[in-house]
Amino acid sequence: MKEKLMTPEAFAGYRSADSGYENALNLMVSGQWEDALASLVLDKTPEKVLGWVVQQVTQLPLNPPALQCVADINQWLKTHDEGLRRDIFLQAENLGFDTPVGAAGLALFWMQGSMTPDEFEAVYPEAHLAPLMLHCALKQLSVLLAADNAPLIGTQNLLAQWHTVQGGH
Repeated sequence: MKEKLMTPEAFAGYRSADSGYENALNLMVSGQWEDALASLVLDKTPEKVLGWVVQQVTQLPLNPPALQCVADINQWLKTHDEGLRRDIFLQAENLGFDTPVGAAGLALFWMQGSMTPDEFEAVYPEAHLAPLMLHCALKQLSVLLAADNAPLIGTQNLLAQWHTVQGGH
């Protein structure tokens, strides 16, 4: 999975004995903010990362459809309702997969279940797609949090939040 999310240089230097946060800090020293975010995605299950991404996205000003999608993602994390999963996909598609909420919604859709409607033969996404889309959501979020600064600044903010949520270790 690491090789699908990280550059070859970051993958070569990734230390499995270290936490994702520790690896992320090492990558930030050399300005590899995208690989640092990949380290966070690889540190926990996609579902846990999704819950954290949704918490972080609420730092942004969100329009009513995005707020509804966030509420539905939070509900899905509690219930894993298949109908809700499909509704979230449609909401994410309308928001745009090029937004943090839309990317998070697509990641959720790829986490569980078939991508095809019930009346068709089931087609399941490859296992790396949900983490890959979570990584995209975090990159988008970093850019938005950085505002007029380099995305590295947004990533530093996210790393600080990750460290706090993980209990400082």
